[in-house]
Amino acid sequence: MGDAPEDSAPGGSARSTGANRRPGAPDRTRGSAKGQRNQGGGGGQAGGGKAGGGKAGGGNRGGGNNRNRNGGSRNRNGNHGGRSGSSGPGRPGNGGSSKGSPARHGGADAPTDPRRSAGGASATPAPDRSGERNEEESARVNRRRAVAICLVPGVIVGAVVGAVVALVGLAVVGVVVFVVVAVGGFAWLWRWSPAAVLRSVEAVPSDEWEHPRLHNLVDGLCATMGLPRPAIWVVDSPVPNAMAVGRDPSTASLVVTSGLEQSLSLVELEGVLAHELVHIKRRDTVVAGAAVAAVALFLPFVGLERASDRVHSLVGRGREFSADQRAAGVVRYPPGITSALDAMAGGVSAGAPWPPGTGRRASLTRWLWIDPMAGSSAGEPLEGNLDDTRVRAAAGALD
Repeated sequence: MGDAPEDSAPGGSARSTGANRRPGAPDRTRGSAKGQRNQGGGGGQAGGGKAGGGKAGGGNRGGGNNRNRNGGSRNRNGNHGGRSGSSGPGRPGNGGSSKGSPARHGGADAPTDPRRSAGGASATPAPDRSGERNEEESARVNRRRAVAICLVPGVIVGAVVGAVVALVGLAVVGVVVFVVVAVGGFAWLWRWSPAAVLRSVEAVPSDEWEHPRLHNLVDGLCATMGLPRPAIWVVDSPVPNAMAVGRDPSTASLVVTSGLEQSLSLVELEGVLAHELVHIKRRDTVVAGAAVAAVALFLPFVGLERASDRVHSLVGRGREFSADQRAAGVVRYPPGITSALDAMAGGVSAGAPWPPGTGRRASLTRWLWIDPMAGSSAGEPLEGNLDDTRVRAAAGALD
């Protein structure tokens, strides 16, 4: 009889046996077994178990049909294990993965992708942008509030003058006067209120060569916060303090006293500057300048104490406390803010005249400074005042 043809089982094992081989003919079973070992070994590697095609090849060496079939069965199991998903150098048949390819279903030996969760979605947490959204919303609210503050004085004055003109029989002229005064008053307050505040506290532009540390810190913080660099002004006073004014970040001015840089360490100074830059980013500054300039028009009628309290209400009670919290997320060493507040509240420059400047308008700037309690009486109540420097320092110590 002729040679029996060799046929491969579905599991990759040979069907030929030692009984069918002619005497003197070359033993092809071993070669076939080696081939089966290579194919089966690929399946075994893909399944990650020992029951791969390697044992099927061993069965061929013995030449028994039953063992060969069992080996083939085990080889099929190995291929089925490849479907479960480990990577390996085996052939990509019957669901097995190709060499170096990642697993599909995460078998026992399957490498997992740390960037993927069980549901296939990214396990990397999304960045928290709630602070940025809050700042954008605060900026819109502050801009609308500043517009209203700037409109009120012009509307009041325009209404009075227009009514007087209308009473003498010139109603149309009275309406025109009302509109002109209202619009003119708004435009003046909106444009010139920041400059009026700077003049009232006698601030002068800062020279970068005289204050290199101050300018370097501002540059670094502006890069971190995504802000244009504000103009830096200095007030000659030993009291450590700072404030910011301006219609928007591109025209903002950062004001510091000469005692601020002299009295505070580097991390404390960074915390104070970050606090003021938060005001600039939120556009608290446009409200601050408008509030001082508008209330100053009514100062002779209401008195200094009531006018100062009115400014506090317009700029927002608790705004200094809120800026502390936001600035803590910007600086490299958040406790530096608390340390700076402690130094200010401790009266490092007790007895120094405050506020700076000589006009009554300068007194209205109290609630614009990071330390609004500078120059105030020691017995002023703390209860309910989140802008009090001592309250904020105590809150920062608890964090």
